[in-house]
Amino acid sequence: MPTDRRFFRVAKAIHQRQLDIVVALDGVHDQHNLSAVLRSADATGIGRVLWYPDVRRPEKLNPEVSKGSERWVSLEAVAALPPRLLDLKKQGYKVAATHMARKAVDYRSIDWTQPWVVVFGNEQRGCSEATIEVADANIFLPMMGFVQSLNISVAAAVTFYEIQRQRENAGMYSRCAPEQQIRELYSQWHLEDEQFSIEQLLAPPVGELPEMDHPHSDGRSVRKLPEVGEFDEQR
Repeated sequence: MPTDRRFFRVAKAIHQRQLDIVVALDGVHDQHNLSAVLRSADATGIGRVLWYPDVRRPEKLNPEVSKGSERWVSLEAVAALPPRLLDLKKQGYKVAATHMARKAVDYRSIDWTQPWVVVFGNEQRGCSEATIEVADANIFLPMMGFVQSLNISVAAAVTFYEIQRQRENAGMYSRCAPEQQIRELYSQWHLEDEQFSIEQLLAPPVGELPEMDHPHSDGRSVRKLPEVGEFDEQR
């Protein structure tokens, strides 16, 4: 049976998931970037990532970077991205591609409270022409220095937190999720294996996060660090 703290965290995450925001990675191949995007998506309540791998260098997740977020965020590898984007547009989504075009707009000017697919392109080439043609908007992150762009995982995290900011201000993280969403995530997260009751998850938890049953220790509190000067003595 899950502890009270575990139940609170899972139940809150289920109701805060923003399933009408989809992330798409267009030709992203770097293992670190893919893993970091999943981690940032989970942190901001985004639950779905489409990944069109760079077929020349497909890589797997790095668990040291993803930190288990692959369990909570749906990652789907697709054979071609534009057709999937068109399907999502038919379902009511708009597509925003990170692409520095003449008509590109500041990413903060988008109304992220609406259903969107936000696309991040390959580390060197950016988004493909086919993806750009499908996009309803091109977005950019303003740069005040000399470099022209951020690393994709950083750009994704910055964008996700703007999405979170807008949606949090609109109350979209504090509402009761539809039952369909709860049942979908209950199955996707394999919560039955942990003996969660779906009936108990139908309403968001109230109150504060329960205390841990035992003190947390990561090893740093019991490990003696060398004093200044000891490093040279140990060589």
